[in-house]
Amino acid sequence: MQNQRLLWVGVFLCLFFLTSFAGAQDTIEITFWHHEAPAHRVAAFQKVLDLFMQENPSIKVTQEVVMWGDAWVKTLSAIEAGTLPDFQFSIPDLLLTVYRAGAVVPVTDLVKELDEKYQFFPKQRDMYLHQGEYWGVPIWTMIMLFTYRPSFLEEYVGTTEPPKTWDEALDYAQKITEASQGEVYGIGIGGAKNLMTSEQAYIFLASVGARFFDENGKVIFNNPKTIEAVKLYAELFKFAPPGAEAWSWGEIELNIAAGTIAMSPYFPSVQKRFHEEFDSSDYAAAHIPYYKDRKERGTITYPNEVHIYKQTLEKGDKHVNAVKELIRFMMRPDINAILTAEQEPGGFFPATVAASQAEEYWNNPIVKRFEGIHKVAFEALQEYATLYGFEYGKWVNLGIGDITGADILAEVINKVVSGQMSAEEAVAWGHEQMEKYSVPVS
Repeated sequence: MQNQRLLWVGVFLCLFFLTSFAGAQDTIEITFWHHEAPAHRVAAFQKVLDLFMQENPSIKVTQEVVMWGDAWVKTLSAIEAGTLPDFQFSIPDLLLTVYRAGAVVPVTDLVKELDEKYQFFPKQRDMYLHQGEYWGVPIWTMIMLFTYRPSFLEEYVGTTEPPKTWDEALDYAQKITEASQGEVYGIGIGGAKNLMTSEQAYIFLASVGARFFDENGKVIFNNPKTIEAVKLYAELFKFAPPGAEAWSWGEIELNIAAGTIAMSPYFPSVQKRFHEEFDSSDYAAAHIPYYKDRKERGTITYPNEVHIYKQTLEKGDKHVNAVKELIRFMMRPDINAILTAEQEPGGFFPATVAASQAEEYWNNPIVKRFEGIHKVAFEALQEYATLYGFEYGKWVNLGIGDITGADILAEVINKVVSGQMSAEEAVAWGHEQMEKYSVPVS
């Protein structure tokens, strides 16, 4: 009897270990990179992943954070070493860099499927179109608006209405800076050689119709419109706080929250802090001002996409299908609300019509409080928001990723606001630098 019991125990243990081993063998493990390091953003990602893994218990997903400042270098190093994740969150110019490295595969079928189901905003979708294929799936988007503190405008300018033109913005900035005797500065813009300065500067270029390239990918940076935009930026910069020539995103957001600056063409992404830390509604955003006597308006938008790497295909169809299933899950309007309204309200916006209309998005308490900002953002996204090098609904110059990575536009601004060069000299220098990286498509 004892031997029989031992036999059954042995059989049971064998079956247990075999089942466990088979289960482990059947588990698909997915790893992806994103660049959102703040703890509340990482937590929002994890919430989405936990929900996905509850619905798909045979798939294990791990997120890894790579800081934006390291994204280009680490991605290219991982391509060379063969240590890429399964997919990565990215922006158009970074994607173009990895495309040129031959590391990504088209995701056209998935984009078309999701477009039919949820309807992408066309300008967001088409920044990833090249030679008839889509190379990235827009998961959410970002946009800069004209952000401001209504109470400061009322106190120092006598109105809560934001400026309608850049001349008015310049006038407001001067009045606020002088009337507050340096307690509040009129404008928050940067002058460092970094991506944030390039983003803010592009708003001024886009507002006057200046472009890096023409429709054939030829560099046309050195032109009167660019010079006009750079001169205006430099004039406004006089009313930015001391030290703004070294600012990045963190400094802008800290100074908005601290009440050091009254206005800033920037991502309307400080809503969470105003709501949770200050319980204040003294934060608003308007459309980007016009240039005087003109009707063209412009701003920058970044559709954040995910692209799938070639090495992921080597793991087999089952693995690739699991990756695509995760992407489909992230695009569900109720889930996308977590990645946008919950992760960073005002920092990230849906890239589809369906997600932009979802109850889960608009019922978020912070979105409710700052509803006006979100309405302006969706209008701007559909009407005039663009991105340098991607204004034509297709890729026209494959060098844009390297141009962005080299911070050429930001360095043009830095040379002017630091007094090293005139606007004309700096723009001519920038044009020459862009020519070195230029790779026209046609």
